[in-house]
Amino acid sequence: MSLTKLNTKIHLFVLVIIGLLFALPLLINGCLLAHDTWAHLVYAKHFSEQLWQGDLYPRWLYNMNYGLGSPTFFFYAPIPYYFSSLFFPWLNPDHAACNQLSLSCTLALILSGITSYFFLREIVDKNSALLASIIYMIWPYHLEIDLYKRFAFAEYWSFVWMPLILYFTIKLVKGSSLNILGLAISYSCLVLTHLATFIIFFPVPIGYALLIGSRQGWKKVLFRLILAIILMMGLSAIYWFPAMTTQDSISMETIQTKAFFYANNFFFTGPKVEHNKLFWKSLEILTILTGMLAFSSWKISRKHSKVDVIVQSNYWLFVAVLSIFMMLPLSELLWELVPIIQRIQFPWRFNTILTVANTILLALAIDTIKIKRIFFSKENLLKIAVYLFTISLVIVVLQLLATQKKAIFWGSNNTIIIITIIALILVFSTNYKILINSKNKKYLAIICILTTSIFVHSILIMSVSIKALNNENINDILEYSQGAAEHRPQWVPPQIFYQSGEIQYGKNFR
Repeated sequence: MSLTKLNTKIHLFVLVIIGLLFALPLLINGCLLAHDTWAHLVYAKHFSEQLWQGDLYPRWLYNMNYGLGSPTFFFYAPIPYYFSSLFFPWLNPDHAACNQLSLSCTLALILSGITSYFFLREIVDKNSALLASIIYMIWPYHLEIDLYKRFAFAEYWSFVWMPLILYFTIKLVKGSSLNILGLAISYSCLVLTHLATFIIFFPVPIGYALLIGSRQGWKKVLFRLILAIILMMGLSAIYWFPAMTTQDSISMETIQTKAFFYANNFFFTGPKVEHNKLFWKSLEILTILTGMLAFSSWKISRKHSKVDVIVQSNYWLFVAVLSIFMMLPLSELLWELVPIIQRIQFPWRFNTILTVANTILLALAIDTIKIKRIFFSKENLLKIAVYLFTISLVIVVLQLLATQKKAIFWGSNNTIIIITIIALILVFSTNYKILINSKNKKYLAIICILTTSIFVHSILIMSVSIKALNNENINDILEYSQGAAEHRPQWVPPQIFYQSGEIQYGKNFR
């Protein structure tokens, strides 16, 4: 076995361990009380049951709404539920819904690290790719917001496909035309996972391909892209065509008003509707700090010795800035001019794109300062590994404490936050040589401070927001199996969808 293959296997093993470690709160508790947990519990249970009974694409979930059924998967993307269904036959039926979602989320976290690693390895060295991939996996919007706070199951899975799309984008430009199929399939996976993320991410790889493909001939690259897009539309038509042509039959207007209306969800305008203030402010702070970190990483990477790295750095800064702009009220005119993006409901979903751009800029910055020569030196490797493992363990312990009422004591959250801050300071102080020897001292120091601030902020929010969902709540959710309001058929009287109505009418169908 060559040294290169051995290093790759070690790096992949590290990513698997990181994924398992940061998914522990889910793996141990099964279900956490988050924004959309109830919906995905119900969807996963009924999708898996029908799939394993022989319904290869369960569109109509016949046992939802207390037996009245629901056309959920005529409109909701299915791929995340196919992955969760893989675990269904091997689990205890009484806890299958929770456990299959937990295992699916763990798999998604690991796969997101692996796909980002293979993509980043195309533009930076392997060690820089490993570091940036770990950051991508545990970045607060990805881990804290999408998984532990919102449980945005589909959007969370989209973090797997975005790096894979970028990987095949590079391969399509630099490699053979066979990569057209790879790009089409990875794009299709995103469509079949989360349509909102696809809508806002779709142009990003296209611009990237035309940018890096200018030397190879943009006409050739454009032709390949068009072929990949046509193939993608065909591969994913089984989902998007029925979803787009049957929306008049359901109650989609319920997710286009009030708290779900895009104009009521711009940052820094004050809540126009009833929002959770802690969640809202944490998103605003995270977005500001991520933007600052992206800019600092760009300032370093633009000093790279390779011109193509500088060009890529400029592109990803543009993507980051545009993502932030789309979350601000200044962009409202653009939202009105491009109605399709109104479908994503929440402007802050652009944090998915910002997370990708920020990760790439960080990878380019790490590669620029040649951090690998110091960070991965033999004398420092074990020391750094111990420190990073300690920090990860502390963060995970904090998450677990938040779900265990008996383990909480007065001041426990503050204690763990202080320990985490000390551990982070130890890591940076241990590697002070990086700051001293670097030509980019100022911006590298800013990156260290911002990264520390972002993760401490994330830890603080998680310490007060993560809660376990007890079995009684889970049983109630699954017994009633209420569908989303937007999936209610137009021809059914609204009063039926109140709980008493569903129970009364639904019993006739059981």
